[in-house]
Parts: sequence; C-alpha cells; structure tokens
Amino acid sequence: MAVLVAGLAAGPRAWAQTASGDIVCWNDDHGVRACGDHVPPEFARKQREIYDPRGVLVKTLKAEQTPEQRAEEERRERETERAQEQIQQRLQNDQFMLQTYKNLGELKSMRDDRLQTFEVRIDLAEKAVREGSASLKDLQDRADEERGGGRDPSPQLLAQIKGFESLQAENIRTLARIKLERDSVAAQFERDIQRYQQLQAAATPAAPPTPLPPLTPLAQPPVTAPKP
Repeated sequence: MAVLVAGLAAGPRAWAQTASGDIVCWNDDHGVRACGDHVPPEFARKQREIYDPRGVLVKTLKAEQTPEQRAEEERRERETERAQEQIQQRLQNDQFMLQTYKNLGELKSMRDDRLQTFEVRIDLAEKAVREGSASLKDLQDRADEERGGGRDPSPQLLAQIKGFESLQAENIRTLARIKLERDSVAAQFERDIQRYQQLQAAATPAAPPTPLPPLTPLAQPPVTAPKP
C-alpha cells in the first residue's frame, strides 16, 4: 500500500491500516514523518512507533545502534552500575561501623592494633632482608677469594649465590608489599574515622536553643495625689 506522509497530523482515519489495524510511523532521511502498514527496507533501522487504530501509541522500536553507539551505551551502563555498587558499599560500611564501634575511641583503638600488627610484620621482613644481604655478601666474598686465588668458584658456590640472590629479591618485594598494604589500611582507617565522625554528628540531636531571659517590666512613674 502507499505510504501516508504526515498521516498522524490528519488524524487516525487517514492512517493506512493493516489487517490487524496497527500503523507504523517513522521519519525519513529528511526528517519527514511517514506512516504505513510496513516500513520500507531503507528505513527499517530507524526508530519506529506502533499505533493502534485509535491513534494510541502501542510501543516504540528504537533505532538500530552503530557499534560506537552500543559501546558508549554499555560504557554508561557500567559506570552507572559501579556508582550504584559504591553507594551500596558505603551504606553497608556505614551500618557496619555504627553496629561495631560504640564510640570513636573504639575505632581508633582498632586502627592502632591493626597498624601495630603491620609494624611487627615489617620488622620481621626487614630482618630477613638484612640477614639475606649479609649471607649473600659472605657467599660473594668467598667467590671473590677463589677468583683471587686463580680458581673459578665451584658450581655449588655459584648455585648458592644464585639461590640467595633470588631469595633476597623476594624478601625485598615482600617488604615493599607489606609497607604498601600498611599504608592502604592506614588510609582506609582515616577515611572510616572521618565518616564515623560525620555519622555521629548527624545522629546527635541539636541542642535546644538557649531560652531568652524574662523581660523586665518598665518602671512606672510615681503617681502624685492631687492637691486639695
């Protein structure tokens, strides 16, 4: 059947109807509104609206997106999901802090205990680095003595040196990892402390306003009795 251009403007009676009575409308490449019982193939990827015979919108079919448009929409959806997850996580963290710590002192005490644990781990890791450095230096000195005596270091000694070098590198990485973890936990506790203070301030009722002092009545002038 022929396509009706601007059919909606003429009212429902001017629309072309299919056997089911539905009408589909779209815009052509020039933005001109058109309606009919089907969409021409060249406009099949554009947005379409489906109306019933009374002119009531039944549904809207979105235009087919380009790969770039789909990628952008997916990116926005991911950002929205991340924002919602962050909000939910913050609410859960707020509830956890309020239920776990009775006051700010308990939260700070927990922070100090956690950081003290990290200090112990750091001390042990630093000790391992120092001892590893001393052991490696001893082995390297032995290898240098053999070279100074005109001999090549034994394969066993070279294997020991290689093993201690690998172990020392791992000790150094472990020490750096513990320090980074300590700094991250300390920063998180600082954020939690600030947030806890905000929550406590919001939960504390405002102090009632100070009542105004009572008004002092104005002094009345003395009444003089009239002369006889």
